[in-house]
Amino acid sequence: MSSPPPPPPDPMLALAATNLKAAKYFQLAAFIVLLYDHILTFPEEVQRIWSQKLSVASILFLINRYITPIQFVIIIDAFHDPIWTETVSSCRRFVAFEGASTVTLVAICELIMIMRVYALYERSRTILIFLMTLWMLQVALSSVGIDTGFPVPLPDGFIGCIFTGSHPLFPAIWVTPLISDCAIFSLTLWRTRTYLRHSRAAPTTHVFIRDGLLYFLVIFMANLLNTLLFFLGADDIRAIGASFSQLITATMISRLVLNLRSVSSFEHEEYTESSTVDHDIRMPAFVSRTIGNLGQDIDTFMDEPSQRTADISLKNTHYRSRLTPGE
Repeated sequence: MSSPPPPPPDPMLALAATNLKAAKYFQLAAFIVLLYDHILTFPEEVQRIWSQKLSVASILFLINRYITPIQFVIIIDAFHDPIWTETVSSCRRFVAFEGASTVTLVAICELIMIMRVYALYERSRTILIFLMTLWMLQVALSSVGIDTGFPVPLPDGFIGCIFTGSHPLFPAIWVTPLISDCAIFSLTLWRTRTYLRHSRAAPTTHVFIRDGLLYFLVIFMANLLNTLLFFLGADDIRAIGASFSQLITATMISRLVLNLRSVSSFEHEEYTESSTVDHDIRMPAFVSRTIGNLGQDIDTFMDEPSQRTADISLKNTHYRSRLTPGE
């Protein structure tokens, strides 16, 4: 006599398994993008970062560049290794690490952008106070949100430590970076628009402006997607976009800094070699100042005095060359 067929799987349990698998694949895909981009841009990193004198901005870049992959190796392991889910305490310790490291690394990315927007606005104290106030609120509210989080309770046999929360302040972990990104993108867009209304830009300048704004837009949209998923998604997929938004932000910041350092270096060489400077040729100075504000080591509050002196001397040399006819 044949045995009775097994009972059909619980639809809710099957859906939870599908959502957990989707979250793992989504996380792995974003991590592979980060590693692939790291490999592609490593030669440029050696040339533009390691071969130059390290500044505070470079150190922040390297922290974002290398600590983020290390963090996600641990996170991915916690999503696949059952040892992390054997006890509630071990999973709690992991989600505390995940939350704290995420807030720290995202804050570093925001700080890099703030430094460059501050330089873009010619070291405006008002801009600095506004952006740093947003940044401190972001760090403070995100830290409170971390403290209210807890691991998602999974059914028996499910593997993964997923960070979530039900407190009203928990979404601050993702909402506050979204607000900061919106402010930074708007300030950059406004500064670019203000310049272009009063100047005739060279074709290459339009390319640099487009690329710079696109990077900001990608970061903003990734964080917006993550926030919408948290508020509108089912309970077991609310955090599915968290890893994606952080990894995309880290990738965009790294590529933006490297690309714009390359642009600044190339345009600077062309600029210094030119004997006659007309309006279109002067445009790269705007690129270095505005779109290159995330790539070039320009005059910020974290630059060393000797570096600022050298920059001023170089600018004076260019100014004198423009005033000397027939050269």
